[in-house]
Amino acid sequence: MPSRSSIEVKEKIRQNWNKLLRENLLDVSESLLGGSPPSVFVGSYSYPKVNIGPLVSTKCGDVKFLDHPEEWTGLELEDLISNRLSLIRGTSLASAIVDVNNNKYVELLQELAMANKSINIEVKFDKKPTLRFEEIDNSSVTDADSVQFGLVSKMEGLRIPAAISVDKRIEKVYYDQDLNANEAVNMLYNKGTEISRLSKILSIGMLGTKKRRKLVPTKWSITAVDQIISANLIKKLIDYSSLDNFHLYRYAHLGNDYAIILIPDLVWSFEMHEAWIDNDGKVSIESAAEISGSPKNYPKIGGSYFAARVAVTEYLERHRRKSAAIILRQIHPDYVLPVGVWQIREGIRMAMKTKGEIFDSLDKAITQACVGMNISKNEWTSNSAIINSIRQQRRISEYIH
Repeated sequence: MPSRSSIEVKEKIRQNWNKLLRENLLDVSESLLGGSPPSVFVGSYSYPKVNIGPLVSTKCGDVKFLDHPEEWTGLELEDLISNRLSLIRGTSLASAIVDVNNNKYVELLQELAMANKSINIEVKFDKKPTLRFEEIDNSSVTDADSVQFGLVSKMEGLRIPAAISVDKRIEKVYYDQDLNANEAVNMLYNKGTEISRLSKILSIGMLGTKKRRKLVPTKWSITAVDQIISANLIKKLIDYSSLDNFHLYRYAHLGNDYAIILIPDLVWSFEMHEAWIDNDGKVSIESAAEISGSPKNYPKIGGSYFAARVAVTEYLERHRRKSAAIILRQIHPDYVLPVGVWQIREGIRMAMKTKGEIFDSLDKAITQACVGMNISKNEWTSNSAIINSIRQQRRISEYIH
């Protein structure tokens, strides 16, 4: 699909927003009955005081799709943003320390987060919800903060059904207050709970030992879950055999091009490069890596790094193999607004489902990965910690026959 200009994409977003206003949002008042995917949101501003609240649609019934990233690959950027803007957010101020809250809204939102399907809820606001939409004209785009949800207002009341059908897996760990958060996340993940659900229940303070439970801003909880799961998967890779060849997988969506190179190695290493291209063709490249272990410092590229890492380690664990990995991510100007690090995780998951290509050398794999990219091979590799390590060090495996 040919790339679109940033102006064209922004105009389409505006058109979708105007349509959404006309058809769904103009009549929103101080009281709203609608479906929740189910979803909760915890803001980061003024932490450790945080604004919490439900996300609710003007429509009743099944609205899961509006906040379910696992189903969003293949959509256009403007459609994803419309999904976000169609959800109205109620807010209420709470302490991040769950144990001191005694907050009725926290308890109701925890019940909501346990629901195993969309439910209709009733929200009363102190005034008609409003939207500030200036961010569409912001020329600085990162994945640290995705575009926020639509209309917002402070809550004066929240009602949810008396008898909610809950996810029994989540309910069990919620009532197990001796289980730490890391163990709970990995237990639920291994039982099939989706990452988007895990980040919600972590953010609303449902996991961890009793006195350590906290409300975690949504954008932090998403990265925390990716980090916890991928760290656990890396431990499992130790017992697997290495790949025999160099593998290349590719995927493109939402103005993002991904190339994933798997490198035969007995020791896990991981590296991610992000190249942002602006409207004038200028390129800014950021990189982060872990060589034979966890990152020494928090990655400059933040949540992108761990979203990519979880997708790669999932693939390796599924195939019971180990390797090192290099991710090349090229971002075009038509990625005008961030939609969240989920698109990195899901984009790489999609790449790893393709047949891929196999090579007998790293140089050949990288050369092919750069075909069709705006960034040259030398630009990608000049600051690669993994490539420098391979060039400078000989592996013990080279001496084993």
